[in-house]
Amino acid sequence: MLSEAFSFLFAKCESKFRRFGYLHEAIAIDARYKRCGPSWGSHLENTRSEISSAINKVSERKKVIILGAGAGYDIPLDDLERLFETVVLVDVVFLKSIRKKAERSSSISLVELDLTGLVASLEHLKSDFDVKKIQSILSVDLLKDADLVISCNVLSQLPINIQNWLIKAGVHEDDDELKSCCRTIIIDHLKWLECSNVPVLLITDLERQLSAVKDPEEKGIRDNALYGLEFNKLDKTWIWNIAPSPEIDKNYNLKHLVGSVYLKPEESFDISY
Repeated sequence: MLSEAFSFLFAKCESKFRRFGYLHEAIAIDARYKRCGPSWGSHLENTRSEISSAINKVSERKKVIILGAGAGYDIPLDDLERLFETVVLVDVVFLKSIRKKAERSSSISLVELDLTGLVASLEHLKSDFDVKKIQSILSVDLLKDADLVISCNVLSQLPINIQNWLIKAGVHEDDDELKSCCRTIIIDHLKWLECSNVPVLLITDLERQLSAVKDPEEKGIRDNALYGLEFNKLDKTWIWNIAPSPEIDKNYNLKHLVGSVYLKPEESFDISY
């Protein structure tokens, strides 16, 4: 806990992102990886394998962009450096370890960006704000000139901090309009990827699964991680043992169902909601 507190105090992070909870989230994920790393092994390997497969499908290898790069645990960063002239890592917060890696590399660049584009517009909400009018503000130029774009385990996370901010501002957590807003943020990200007109690899959480330690065969609790959105076509799925007992509770394990989709230029995601 002490190391996490020091990380929070001294990490480089824009003040608005701190206020929205992104730094706290990044530090918490990093700490969980250190506690649960062995249980994450198959998920990390599956993610890296899907990225390697996508790399093999592209002919031009000048520039690759990874959205939701985080600490880089699930990215075959050495391979990306070796195979691409430019490796662009995009996330709202980068901790010390990945910053050091970028500083030592001539090909890696870090872009600190809120992928929803909503933080700046929602930071100072007026009392009469309308949730229905909230719409992602996406970076038009970010994906320009890329040969491969990878959205890496970030899709389900995009609405969370925005949702928490709106709840603090007075929106009820069970409000249907809030849920619709969160789903729209996810859909906006998918449409943005589709419009990039370059090969895209999407890796995302699909479902959260909470099961009892004493009775793992019991159905347990399942929750759609994408606010009701579902993919009708996936290339591969696997289980991420994200929080084995006693990480969040001694009596329960938390697992995520994860899926991947590779899109060629001008293809679209097959979704329903």
